[in-house]
Amino acid sequence: MTLRFDAEVDRDDFRGRRVTIVGLGKGRTTAGLAKFLVAAGARVTVTDAKPREELSEGIARIGDVPVEFVLGPSSDDLALAEPDFVFIVPGVRPRSATILRALQRDVPVLTEIGLFFRLCPAPIVGVTGTKGKTTTTTLVARILERGARRVVVGGNIGRSVIQELDGLRKDDIVVLELSSFQLETLGRSPHVAVVTNVSEDHIDHHGTRENYVAAKRNIFAWQGPHDHAVVNLDDPSSVAMHTGAESKFHGYSLALRPKHGAYLDPRGDLMLTDGDRMTRICAASELRIPGRHNVANALAASIVGAIFGVVTEAIAETLRTFTGVPHRLEPIGEHDGILWVDDSASTTPSATEAALRVFDRPAVVILGGISKGADFGPLGAEVAQRARAAVLLGPAADEIGSALEAAGVKPTHLRRAGTLAEAVGIARSLARRGDVVLLSPGSMAREDYSATKTADQFSSADERGERFVALVRSMFEGTA
Repeated sequence: MTLRFDAEVDRDDFRGRRVTIVGLGKGRTTAGLAKFLVAAGARVTVTDAKPREELSEGIARIGDVPVEFVLGPSSDDLALAEPDFVFIVPGVRPRSATILRALQRDVPVLTEIGLFFRLCPAPIVGVTGTKGKTTTTTLVARILERGARRVVVGGNIGRSVIQELDGLRKDDIVVLELSSFQLETLGRSPHVAVVTNVSEDHIDHHGTRENYVAAKRNIFAWQGPHDHAVVNLDDPSSVAMHTGAESKFHGYSLALRPKHGAYLDPRGDLMLTDGDRMTRICAASELRIPGRHNVANALAASIVGAIFGVVTEAIAETLRTFTGVPHRLEPIGEHDGILWVDDSASTTPSATEAALRVFDRPAVVILGGISKGADFGPLGAEVAQRARAAVLLGPAADEIGSALEAAGVKPTHLRRAGTLAEAVGIARSLARRGDVVLLSPGSMAREDYSATKTADQFSSADERGERFVALVRSMFEGTA
């Protein structure tokens, strides 16, 4: 059964009605949604199976908004007694017993992002992908801001986008980073849809790779002939996802020249093409974000800028000055000839593989966190080829270590650490002048995936990255 949570509702439909939000976690989406619903006149209940003491951050985000909390293991039955509407937040399984029970009672089940798509008066640019979506989303927004229209950014980054609704006008542009969790129940697609790549991720949530890809495909599935798809031609899964969609196709590639889209030419220049003419944007060497994958992200963002009429010179200037987003291949500094880099946001093995390929110097890589059923085999091969050593920590350490040894990494080149501070110290002892020490975990922190119950040292990839930066800078200061 395919579930689409996009019932035809308007803001006024919530006035005086009982609404249950299933899932609190860290509370970013839940808090924004609760504020919107209360302002619309709803009586809101927030439910979560975790006990109150584990939800302090989410409760604090909601603050003094008048909602009822029903928390703990018996929360589902209490909260779903008599609601008029149920909302689920990203990470809550759509086919969980709680949600299926609500559907069996004919209670409309909705999502924040689905409601936003229905009520938003402005065109939406949606960006998704297994990796690269935050960088591409941010870069798209920066480029569009060089045009004449106001740009609002949200979705899987920033605050809950539903809070932006009251201030939006039809001539604005909304740029949304969209995760597979947000897409899997969506019955609408954005006006412009960008897919960076599709590999294997969140298998513990979606069950199979096919289900994960099907969730991602919703970004194209509901587009019409006046909509636009921006697709990575170097990624066959992304191209296949567009099959049957009615939108205009814009391809981008590091190796091919599309009829409509953008490409990297043999001279190393980023080029736009509309089928009749080619326009140079800038040289790839001018980009300040490292790696060929970021050249691809820049091509995708350039296409979106061109779709909305941003002049090529403005696109080029944005690409030349964009330094990236925090915790994504972010250099911290060089000390004693060793470069230290924060790539905490690489939460999949494929993202870490790409990070290792960026550097032309040996790496000591810090890996580990929470596994999501991912295949670490290809990462093992990349580590065997490019890394001097790996430091492993977190619940996935043994799983990653086994994959690395199977790929030929010598056990003497693998070290275990109990904490990130210990991992930094070990990495420092292993690295040599000319090396890079790279925090690129290839797995998640605790609350990056709210359904995960495994303990981890950090509540998010951001917190993990911030701690790494602080440890490294403290180490520099201690040896100055």
